[in-house]
Amino acid sequence: MDGVQAKYKPWPSLSFSIKSAFYDTVCWLISSKSPNVLICFMDTIPFELPNAAYAWSDLSEAILEAGFDESVSPSRNLIDQWEEPDDPIWSILSVNWMCENAVSVKVQIDRNGRNRARLEQFLTCLVRNFRQAIVTKTSYSDMEQLRRLVLVQHVAELYTKVHGWGLQRCEGSLLQVLFASGHSTAIHLGVDLLLTKPPVDWAEVSLSLAPLMQSKVWQLEDVFPKLFQSTVPAVLSPALDVANYAVRSRSLVDHPAKGDLGTLLRLMGGLVNQLGMLEENPAQFGSSVSAIQKILFDSVSLCVSLCDTLGLVGSQEAIGKLTQATRLSHRRIRTEAAFALAKLGDKKGEELLIELVSDFSSRQRAVAYAEELGIDDRIDERWTTAAALAESRLANWLAQNEQMGISPSRMELLDQRTLNWPGFEQPQECFLFRFEYDLQESIYSNVGFSGPMCHTFSQDLADISLDDTYAIFVGWDIDHPDAFELAPNALDARIKERTNGMLESLPDQIELVETLLCVSFFEHFGILARVLINGELRIALVSEDDRVTCEPFTTKNQADPMLTYWLWRGRTFFETV
Repeated sequence: MDGVQAKYKPWPSLSFSIKSAFYDTVCWLISSKSPNVLICFMDTIPFELPNAAYAWSDLSEAILEAGFDESVSPSRNLIDQWEEPDDPIWSILSVNWMCENAVSVKVQIDRNGRNRARLEQFLTCLVRNFRQAIVTKTSYSDMEQLRRLVLVQHVAELYTKVHGWGLQRCEGSLLQVLFASGHSTAIHLGVDLLLTKPPVDWAEVSLSLAPLMQSKVWQLEDVFPKLFQSTVPAVLSPALDVANYAVRSRSLVDHPAKGDLGTLLRLMGGLVNQLGMLEENPAQFGSSVSAIQKILFDSVSLCVSLCDTLGLVGSQEAIGKLTQATRLSHRRIRTEAAFALAKLGDKKGEELLIELVSDFSSRQRAVAYAEELGIDDRIDERWTTAAALAESRLANWLAQNEQMGISPSRMELLDQRTLNWPGFEQPQECFLFRFEYDLQESIYSNVGFSGPMCHTFSQDLADISLDDTYAIFVGWDIDHPDAFELAPNALDARIKERTNGMLESLPDQIELVETLLCVSFFEHFGILARVLINGELRIALVSEDDRVTCEPFTTKNQADPMLTYWLWRGRTFFETV
C-alpha cells in the first residue's frame, strides 16, 4: 500500500453464492429479535475497498486524533482539514475510529466545549456521506445491498456509542440514515433503537423519522404497530404523526393504530388529567421552569397527535375523551379536539371550531379545518380577511418554543402594504402588528412582521418609521450569494484597498471608531462601523456612494449593529426593485 500501514483487512474475493449467503446472514443478524444484536466488522470490511480508502482512513484518523488533542491551539480547528472521501462508503472506516475511541472522546468533550463543537462538526460530515451512500434506487444488486446494510450497521453502532452525549441534532441525523435507506432490515433496526435507546429530545426523533414522511418506498408493517409500544412521549408523538400522515397520503382505510384504540384512549385520558393539573398548579410537576416546560411541551405535543389519530381512526368511542380535551384552556388542544369531534359527526365539535375562529391564536387552523369540513360558510367574514389570517400566522409563530413559547396577550394591526419581496415574482401582502405579553410585573411589547414569512427582533421597533421597519425585515430576509458579509480580518488586498479609499473620504463630521463588517449587496458595497458623528457614538453603514445609514435607535437602546446593516439592505432593495 505504498508505505501506508493498513488497519483493516479487505474482504477476499468470493464466489457470488458465498457473498449472497453472507448477505442473508447480515440481514438475519441485524433484524434479530434482540435489538442489542449488532454485528461488527471493525477488523474486516466484507467487500473490496481500494488502497486509497485505507490511506484516506489513516490520514483521517491522524487529523481526528489531533483535533481532539487539548494541546492543539484553539485557533486551529483541525476538523476543518478533514477531507471528504472519494466514495461516501469509505466513511465507515472513520466510524471505526470514533467507536474505538468513544471513551476518550467523551472525556474530551465533557472537559472542553470546543471539542464538543468539533465532534458535532465531524458527525455532520459523516452523516452527509452516509446519506449519499444509501441513496434510494428502484433496485440493487446483492453486493450493493450488502454495502448498504454494513453501512447501516456502522451507523447503528456509532449511534449507540454517542447516545446520551447531548450532541446537537446528531442522534436524530444518525437514526435518519437508517430510515432513509428504505430497507426493511435497516428500518427494523431504527425502530428497535427508538424503543430501547430513544433520543431525549422530541425534535431529534422527528428528524430521524422525517424520511418516512418524504417517501412511500417503506412498508407500514416495518414500523407499525411496533413503534406504538413506546412509552416515551418524545417518540410516540412523532410516531403517531407519521402514521396519521401515512393514512392521508396513502388513503388507508384502516389506521395503523386502530388495533390499539383502547390503549390510546387510556393514554388520552391520562394526558388530559395531567394537563388539567398542570393548569391548576404547575409547581407540583417540578421545581424549575425548564422542567415544567418540558413536561408541558411533551404532553401538549402528544395530546395534539392523539386528537388527530382518534379523528382518523373514526371510532365513536373517542368522543368522550375528546370532549374532555375541549375543556382544557390550551387553545391548540381545544382546536384539534374540536376538529376530531367534528370529523366524528359531533355537532358540538363544529360549534367550538366556529367559536375558536375569533381567537387569533386558533384562527388559522380553525378556518382551515372548517373549510375541510365544508362549514366555512358559517364563519364571520371579518375573521377570514388577509389581515386576520396574517395576525393568526404571527401569533402561531410567536407561540413556537423557539420564539416566545406562548401566544401574545393582545395584538393590534399597525400597517398593511403590498410590497415587492425577495424570492417572489408578484408583490406580496405585508403586515406589521404590535403585540403584547402580560408578564407578572410588566408588559412586554414589540412589533412583528407577517407576510411571506413571520419574524420579530429582540429590539423594540416601536419608535422607527413604518418605511424603515419594513426595510429592516426585508433586509433580514434576503438570502443570496451576492449579498454577504466579510470580517475585517478576512479581507484580501483588493477589498482592503477598496475599504481604505472609502474610509479616507468620510465626511468631516464622521470619525471611525471600529470597523465591524465589510458588506456587499449585489453591486453595492459598504462598511458597517462604530463611528463618532459630531462627537456622538453611533452605528452607521457607509456605502461607496458616500451615503451614511445610521442606526434608527439611540445609543441608550444598545441596538444590535446588524439592524443597521439590514436597514441599509432593505432600503437599497426597495430603491432598486
